Order: sequence, then structure tokens, then C-alpha cells
Amino acid sequence: MDPTPLVLEAVIAVASTLAKRGAPIAIDKAKQIAESIARKSPATSETVDVDKIASCIQNATKSTQVGQVAYNEETLARLLEIPVPDLATLRPETIELGVLYDHIRLEAESKAWLEEWGYQVQTGCPLVGLRGVEYVPDVYGVLSTLHGQFEICLSLVCDSPPDEDRIFALLGKIEAYAEAKQSFSFGDIFAIVTSHRYTQGATNAMELQNEQENYSVIPLDGGDVYVLENSPSPRDRLEELQDKVRQAEEESRRYKIKRRAEREVERKSP
Repeated sequence: MDPTPLVLEAVIAVASTLAKRGAPIAIDKAKQIAESIARKSPATSETVDVDKIASCIQNATKSTQVGQVAYNEETLARLLEIPVPDLATLRPETIELGVLYDHIRLEAESKAWLEEWGYQVQTGCPLVGLRGVEYVPDVYGVLSTLHGQFEICLSLVCDSPPDEDRIFALLGKIEAYAEAKQSFSFGDIFAIVTSHRYTQGATNAMELQNEQENYSVIPLDGGDVYVLENSPSPRDRLEELQDKVRQAEEESRRYKIKRRAEREVERKSP
């Protein structure tokens, strides 16, 4: 995947939002941001066309829309993985450029993979859960088959290490969504994706929720992403994901059998 369009999207995400607040980014600053993003990865640094990016910025910042993505403040906060109120103090020099680039890259890849597999895909689509809790998956897909309709919700956590509090919050929001929409159940997938490694606490929390819910909770870390990125075909990539889902379903099945046995012992105890 050519990194230049992704770096361009990252720079424009910042530039267009700041421009609407009366703080347009000059060409030199746009080049500086692009170079900073490119330096996050040696491969990216060698292939990204910074001059091409800079030449696109002036026209891009005159519009609130680039391609199909409206870079309003909610979108930028989602890409930066920060609360919207924190944008009030946002300055170009304080932006976590590695998070921004990784988020845009993983979002583009994930969207392309789901479309390969026949999903109808949206990014940044708000889903309303129980008690009005709003969950905004980064990538949301719906697959209609002869066996029914299936949903997949992907949330990206791109800081290093992935923030545990953010992961806990995402688990709570998907739970509220599943409680409000009873059809989000068997066969549906909630995945948290990172290009890094999860802490043990985050992994434990995701495994516990997977065991307790009917839908599958799938952690995909940097190693899993690497395998998906380097799969020789869409079919191979799909089989890799299906293996992760089957593993999660088997773990959930074993947990529920164990819990039933424990409850039966408790029931029979004097």
C-alpha cells in the first residue's frame, strides 16, 4: 500500500480542522508534519512524497471535505484517539503523529479487507447503545448472506502501548450496544486492533468479555496485523480472521460449560 495518500490524509485531517478554526497551516508547516509522520517508519520515510503532499495542502484546507471523509472535529478526535474537548488545546507540535498515521493506515486497510470479503462498510458510524451510550466503531461492516445478517465492529487503538482505559471504555460501549440491539450476538464480531502489543491487563479484559458474551471479542495485535497484511490473497486473509474467531468461540464455549458445572455444584451444595 502506497503510504503517500495515507500521510496526505493524516496531514489534511489536521490542517483542514485547524483551518476551520482560523489557524491554517502554511506549506512549510505541512511539510514538517508530513516529514514527522514519515519518519515514524523507515519504509514510509523512503517512499513517501513529501513535496507532493505539501502541494496538495493549500487547496485541501479550503474545504471541509477530502475524498469521502469529512474532517470535522469529531473525526479528527477519533483519528487522534482523544476526547473531542481536548481539541480545544490542540497545536500541531503536540499532535501524536505516529498515532494519527497508524490509525489512518489501519482504518484504510481494515476497510479494504472487509470490502474484499463482501461487507458493506462505513467508517466513524455512530451506533447507539443502552441508556443512550454512543459507540463509534472506526470501521463497521454488515454482511448479508443466506444464513442471515452479520455485523463486525473494529476499533483501533494505536498508541504504544495501547491505552488500557481506552480499551476498557470500548468494551463497555460495545456491551451497551449489544444489550440494546439483541441481534448483535452469535456470529457477530467486535475486534480491537493495534499495530503494537497489548498489555496483559487489556488482554485479560478482552478475553473475559469474550467468555461472557454471545458475540466474539477479538484482540488483533501487531503480529496479527502483520499476518493479515502479508496474506497472499483475500481468501487467505479471511481464513486467518476466521481462525481467530473460531478460537474465541471455543474459549467462550469452554468457559460457559465450566460456569454451568460450577452453578450445578453450588445448587446441589447443602
